[in-house]
Amino acid sequence: MKVKTREKTFRGRAIDLREESVAAADVVAAIRSDAESSALDIECADPHPVHDYVGYIESGTSVRVRAAVAAAARSLGMDAPQDEEIANLEVSLRSLDVEAVSIRSERRRVAEVSGSETELREEVAALRGRVQAIRDSGGYVEDAESKLRSATRELAERETERIAAEQALEAARKRQRSARNDRERRLRLRDRKENLERTARDYLARQVHARFVAAVEAVPGRGRVPEPGTFEGDSTSAALAITRLARVRAPVVLACERFETPGAAVDCLNAPVLQV
Repeated sequence: MKVKTREKTFRGRAIDLREESVAAADVVAAIRSDAESSALDIECADPHPVHDYVGYIESGTSVRVRAAVAAAARSLGMDAPQDEEIANLEVSLRSLDVEAVSIRSERRRVAEVSGSETELREEVAALRGRVQAIRDSGGYVEDAESKLRSATRELAERETERIAAEQALEAARKRQRSARNDRERRLRLRDRKENLERTARDYLARQVHARFVAAVEAVPGRGRVPEPGTFEGDSTSAALAITRLARVRAPVVLACERFETPGAAVDCLNAPVLQV
C-alpha cells in the first residue's frame, strides 16, 4: 500500500502513522472511499465486507463476533447453503417497491360531489313543484321551465361526476389493498431472509470454528471460543483473532498497543497494518 500525507509518503505492508497528524477516522475513511484528499491519500486493495467489522481496531473496540466470523469465512471463499435463496429473496424484495397509498383526496372528492348533487336534486324537485304550481294556476311557465331544464342538466353532470369520483375512490381502495398486501409480503420475505442469514452465519461460523480457536490462541490477549461464533474475553482480542482468521487485503487500522511494532502486527495478523 501507499500512504500520502501532506508532507510524507509511506509504502509497505506495515506503516506507522502515530507521529503524523492524522485522525483514525480519516484513515479508515480514506481506505474505504475512492475520494481523494489533499490531507491524506491511501492506495490499497479494496476492502472486503469483513473490513466493516475489523478494519478499525482500538482498545475496547466492539465487534459482533458471529457476523464477523461469518464474514471472515466468506473472505476465505466459503459459501453457505442458504446463499442462493437469500439472493432470490433480495431480488424479490427489490421488486416490491411499496409506496404509501392515500385515498383521502378521493374520499374528499366523493363527499364534495355528492353534497353538490344532493343540493341540486333538492333544487330540481323544488323547481318541478314550482312549474307544476304555475301550470295549475294558468300562469306563464316558460321561465320556470327554463330554470328547471338548466338545473336538470347540471344535476345530470353532477351525477356523472359523482359516479366518476366513486369509481376513482374504488380504484384507489384497490391500490391501497394491493399496497397493503405487498407490505405484508415484503415483511414475510424480509423475515425469511433475516432468518436465513442467521442460519448462514451459524453455518459459516461452524466451518471455521477450529481456525478461529487457533487464531484466538495466536493473537496477544486472552479469550476462548466456547461455541462456534461466540467469544469469551475482551473484544479487542476477538477483533484481532477475526482479522488473523480472515483474508484481509485492505489495511487494518490499529489504535491499540497489542504489538511492539506495526511489523509485528503484520506478521501476527497476516494483513497490512496502519498503526495510528
